[in-house]
Amino acid sequence: MAEPGPLPDATEYLRRMAAGEQTAEGVVREHLDRLLAGQASFNGATHVLAEEALAGARAPRPGLLSGLPVSIKETFCLSGHAVTAGSRVRQPDRCAGDAEAVRRLREAGAIVIARSNIPEFAMAGETGNPLFGRSANPLNPARTCGGSSGGEGVLIASGGSALGLGTDILGSIRIPAAFCGVVGFKPTSDAVSKAGSWPSGDDGLFVDSWLAAGPLARSVRDARLAYGVLAARKVETGELPARILSGPGLAWRVDQPCIEAAVAAARASLEGVGLEPDPTPLPDVRVLFKALIRLLGHELVPHLKGQLADAHGRPFSVTAELGRRLAGRGRIYSGLLQLLVLGPVVRTAMPGGVNRARETVLGARLRIREALGADGIIVAPTVGMLAPRHGMMNRQTLKPGVNLRVTALTFCNCMDLPAISVPAWQHRDPETGLVPGVMLVGAPGAEGRLLDAAEHVEAAVGIARGPAAAAGKSMGDSPK
Repeated sequence: MAEPGPLPDATEYLRRMAAGEQTAEGVVREHLDRLLAGQASFNGATHVLAEEALAGARAPRPGLLSGLPVSIKETFCLSGHAVTAGSRVRQPDRCAGDAEAVRRLREAGAIVIARSNIPEFAMAGETGNPLFGRSANPLNPARTCGGSSGGEGVLIASGGSALGLGTDILGSIRIPAAFCGVVGFKPTSDAVSKAGSWPSGDDGLFVDSWLAAGPLARSVRDARLAYGVLAARKVETGELPARILSGPGLAWRVDQPCIEAAVAAARASLEGVGLEPDPTPLPDVRVLFKALIRLLGHELVPHLKGQLADAHGRPFSVTAELGRRLAGRGRIYSGLLQLLVLGPVVRTAMPGGVNRARETVLGARLRIREALGADGIIVAPTVGMLAPRHGMMNRQTLKPGVNLRVTALTFCNCMDLPAISVPAWQHRDPETGLVPGVMLVGAPGAEGRLLDAAEHVEAAVGIARGPAAAAGKSMGDSPK
């Protein structure tokens, strides 16, 4: 099966509309057609807002994103809709208005075309839930699209949306970006407002400092544009970082040679324009991963379980759910159940030490930011694996112990650092059709340099812009 040709990115669509070469209505119709054509195969959207989007496109609001079709993760409030978090058990949140990030997109002229699918409670590395079903990877439908912003990865990769809005607490923007062959940018936790999104962050959890909202896009320049709108700040261009940090402390595992080759090529391209290797020792990612798991078990897992209480306040029973699942009547997504089972295991295996874990993380944040300074970056694999078959991502990531396939990802959340995943199309795996993701990490306040470096890497190891709907069978892979 022949693969469709590449699409323009959002920046190019905006140029065409400004020049009168295309109308906003035409651009929205084009994306709606692709979205609806791919929905049965990929299931990226929970709601397609066709009539509303076309009405808005006939008289688009002026602004930086005027007339541009965008999609929104289901965890963000959209006026007139409800946030379900993909759950049949949890009571939905009715939205009286838009989330702040959605409001900023609309104020800039963007047109919301769809809401995108998630794993239940947005807490798994692949996407599926009891309400809206499972999403598939447009590059290879036998494989997962990742999670938790998996629907956004699907819509951007398949050409159903020009820009997407996601969230990232342990890789939830960057995993789908890497698996689906698009760009995903995780800012710092306070850069883009999370007001009006789920979870709210009003509970005073320390792990809220790991959670960030940010864009998924077809290009780094699109991510820069969207970030400027979402964060209400101008991100300067024109100055690359000076150093690539690679000292002791960083550690990850890579399963496929194409990922290792992509990271090496990205690094070589940056060194070729003058970035110097910096061997300064860094916080040990293994130690931080253990601290992160301890804090998850202590804070987040009980919080999520509390969200599953029924309308009468009766607590959710994991034991009863396991019994229902054995009888084929499970009520929650398998990935969420795995996480709820993991929580007590972690608390038993790691008793006490919660304050020490928090102090370890806070101390490491100071050290890594000092090491990065204003001109340092880290180059790493986004994820140490290509998109696995459905079900395998949860099995490989939702278990106790240090998981070196994802330590580079979780390091960025734990340290609250801006990080961007860039697809390495020149190192595409010939067997599966999947594309490695290369991740660049910088310091808070140095986003301009980070994005400049990402554009350089994109030019060196990319670029192919969806719709990337290659059939799995044509790549020597078939659904099982």
